[in-house]
Amino acid sequence: MNATAMASASDSKRADVKSIEHLSYSSLTTYAQCPRKFYYRYIQHAEPEFIPAALAFGGAIHRVAELIHHACLEGQLLPELESLMERFDEAWRLSTAGGIPISYARLDDERSLRALAERMLSAYREHVFAMSQHRTCQVLAIEHVEQFHFLKSLPPLEMRVDLVELAPNGDLIISDLKTSRSRWNEIKLREAIPQLVLYSIGLTPLFRAMKAERIMARFIVITKAKSPLIQELNFYLNQSDVDKVKRQVNEVWHGIQQQVYIQRPGWPCAQCPYKTRCLG
Repeated sequence: MNATAMASASDSKRADVKSIEHLSYSSLTTYAQCPRKFYYRYIQHAEPEFIPAALAFGGAIHRVAELIHHACLEGQLLPELESLMERFDEAWRLSTAGGIPISYARLDDERSLRALAERMLSAYREHVFAMSQHRTCQVLAIEHVEQFHFLKSLPPLEMRVDLVELAPNGDLIISDLKTSRSRWNEIKLREAIPQLVLYSIGLTPLFRAMKAERIMARFIVITKAKSPLIQELNFYLNQSDVDKVKRQVNEVWHGIQQQVYIQRPGWPCAQCPYKTRCLG
């Protein structure tokens, strides 16, 4: 490689890193799972070949959950299931309105997913109602979006927190809603903890402003079953969790800075929206 080509490659590398205005938990995990997918999505901003139905479905469920949480915030009765399904249909249309085809898993289609959503939202509505009978938390924020600085060497991190509450015992509760094929076990929980570690750090100013006692992180899991179950998995953070996340984020950022965008062929490729571009 001649000097001109080397300078061009160096400029390209700097441009790639500088093009990243912020990172997110999703982008960090994308890089950890497949650096090439990260490159296509966050550096090249390539148009996906399709939208995985599970992604559109999860997004629509989140939009409906907002409706339930807002009713709690405003002290109103929870919306009826019919209203929730109208919101789901609207969210589904928006997620599929860009002309990019939806890729369904085997045995799934739009009709079966809508029936599944109805079961899941009915179960979640009943769960929230039951919890409200004996748990009086103050809702502080719904779908809270904010950027914060985690490490000096990194661009800002952007978080999107589904629900933030203040409990009567002084706990600041940070909740993230998940949809899952099956119940979460301890291994799945440990894998997901870094997300709420980052969010907890980002919400430290709110924690201090509210004079809260502790931060409690919570995953709310709705299973995609014939009879959906709701899990609430609560945990308190410790310093070892924070230290571990710092190491992981540093490793990911180092790889991005070095433009290490290798392929990671495997079973996730089947539902990767860049698979043809990547694998040919």
